[in-house]
Amino acid sequence: MLTIAPLGYAILRLTAVTDLTIVEALGNFLADDDTVRALRFTLLEATFSTIFTIIIGLPIAWYLGRYKWKHIRILRALLSVPFVTPSIVVAMGFLMLIDPDGLLNYAGIDLRLESGIIGDIASYTGWANPGHFIALIAAHVWFNLSLVMRFIEPTLSTMDKSWEEQIRFLPAGSTRFGRVRNLWLPILGPAALCAASLCFIFSFTSFALIKWLTPNQDNLETLMAKSGGSAGIYNYRVDTSEIVLATSIVQLMILCLAILITAQIQRKHSVIHAVVTENSESVGKIKPNPAAKLIISGAVIYSLLPLILVAISSFRIRDISNGDYSYSTEAWQEAWSGNYSATAIPEALYNSLIYCIITLVIALPIGYVISSLIARLEHEGRIWTARVVEVLSMIPLALSAVMIGLGILIGLLKWSPSLFSWILIPAIPHIVITTPFVIRIMLPAMRSLQPEYMEQAKLLGLSTIKSWWHGKILMLRAPLVVSAALTMAFSLGEFGASWILVRSGSWDSLSVLVDQLMGQPKFDPLIQPMAMAAATTLMLLTFVLFLIAEKFRANEEGSGF
Repeated sequence: MLTIAPLGYAILRLTAVTDLTIVEALGNFLADDDTVRALRFTLLEATFSTIFTIIIGLPIAWYLGRYKWKHIRILRALLSVPFVTPSIVVAMGFLMLIDPDGLLNYAGIDLRLESGIIGDIASYTGWANPGHFIALIAAHVWFNLSLVMRFIEPTLSTMDKSWEEQIRFLPAGSTRFGRVRNLWLPILGPAALCAASLCFIFSFTSFALIKWLTPNQDNLETLMAKSGGSAGIYNYRVDTSEIVLATSIVQLMILCLAILITAQIQRKHSVIHAVVTENSESVGKIKPNPAAKLIISGAVIYSLLPLILVAISSFRIRDISNGDYSYSTEAWQEAWSGNYSATAIPEALYNSLIYCIITLVIALPIGYVISSLIARLEHEGRIWTARVVEVLSMIPLALSAVMIGLGILIGLLKWSPSLFSWILIPAIPHIVITTPFVIRIMLPAMRSLQPEYMEQAKLLGLSTIKSWWHGKILMLRAPLVVSAALTMAFSLGEFGASWILVRSGSWDSLSVLVDQLMGQPKFDPLIQPMAMAAATTLMLLTFVLFLIAEKFRANEEGSGF
């Protein structure tokens, strides 16, 4: 209800304002060049991002899972960092990478101003802004790369090595193509498809990366965000209400279809992974060869480079008189005092912490209860009911952050303007977005929990609360800590819904502060370093939370988050 009610009310309000049915709104969407162009670009960038993520991620997951690595937990953590990095920080990192004075430009690749070879490509092909598109795809690949490892590496690392040796003696596995077709494709295919489907969903709903890396192109997210400020108001800018109504319906249809396909693929992958891990004790690994070391080293550098550039750029000040750069803490001092923005870093940090604590206090118990309910229904043999509850709990994944923010903005704030002063409003989309992640982390642990522990606690004469604590909670301590840490990290880094709601309210979070600072004219050389200082603060905070989660994550979970 927390997810559906605001969105449903928003759709009803938009249909009333526009005097259009959903079918008529879809017809107008297909007849409008701007909306069709945004849909085409969204599908194009999501498809290309998915393809290149799989192409680049497969070798990394292959080498990580096939060889015996020293400090494997550290490697997994470093390669998993991008997925929990706030999207606005990712955008800033790649902006610094493609900056006219950045590393790529020194190498002769100008993706920002599109001169040199990139300009030649644009001239010869007629392709508008190829550099921006390439930077976007690279950022999406960076952000989603750990998804490929999340699904493929655990299967490879636990597979019995004798299977490959045995199939070599069979006619179907005598050639490399035969082994790929009859061994690797059946085992790794569903895992790769799971990763690809989730890559498509996350790329499809990208907002911060599109907003900053391809400013001349709109996807469905940015189109809705730009029109959302005036949508839902009677007799005012009805055209924006039509755009938001039609775009949200189209996006909802595509994402629901993608979520259903993903659920089917994940079910098949879970069965195959369970079969593979049955013989995990038989796994034998060899030391990595030079090619494996080169691939993994390159992947680690690729994972850390944008984050390092954000931190360095916060100290790098341009001299407006000669264009040279010097290093100082002046930008940090100004950002900390708030002289160049409505909100200083300490205030924005305080607001972000308030939102993430509220999110944690509400999302963690809700996710725990829903996970416990699903596991209990399955234990009682009510499989169909459990599956319905699980699907309903995943509804927020079929909605983008911008859609959730617009649903709350139009569905609640327009209904009761007094809610503008309620501090819980920015936390509502955080709760909606993070609860499914809590469920996905807690549910496997709940399913593996033995009910005998609770029964034994009761036989010892412990009270109901003590039985629950000793028979369940202590057994779930690790997934609870992981869920709590990642819930706070995702809440701190949430940008799309916060950008929609906070700019209409009174509180700025760290992610919104980064966007506001970076959006100011760059005549003052301190503006960009101050934005990087705010981004670095957000990055360090989420990184600490990720390290806490990584410390408590079981080693057999592979590259899990």
